[in-house]
Amino acid sequence: MLNLLEEKLRQERETSSLSRLDEDFFSRLQEHIITLQGLSDPISKRNLELLKEGIQELIDVRAEKIVKGHQTHMLKEEFKLAEFASLFKKFKKDVLKSLLQKETTTQRVIVLEDLPQFYGPDLEIFGPYRKGEVVLLEKRVASLLKERGLIEER
Repeated sequence: MLNLLEEKLRQERETSSLSRLDEDFFSRLQEHIITLQGLSDPISKRNLELLKEGIQELIDVRAEKIVKGHQTHMLKEEFKLAEFASLFKKFKKDVLKSLLQKETTTQRVIVLEDLPQFYGPDLEIFGPYRKGEVVLLEKRVASLLKERGLIEER
């Protein structure tokens, strides 16, 4: 079984896409691990360690490919990782989109006079701000404060 694992690991390293594994590949490995765990001789113990290391590396290599979007030849157990990777990519995209939208609706300003706490147009609370403080304000609020000479663009 160790030879088969080494062969599959070699194939996985040499290709950019997922290599084909039998659906029962990991369950067969598990059975072999259970057998080796029942043995106490040094060779079996060493084979068990090599098997564990090989499995971990195979999983790591396949997981990296799945995260990059390769989904051909995925095993049933790997679909959860693909789903998670897809959700994570969507999350990153949404966060970036949100940050870029905020950038366009906010403005960095310097406060010219101490300002007490006040309510904005949508009843959100702003301040208090100290003279010389650099803050990020919604453009509508910044425009009103700029008209009154209380802030200037930074």
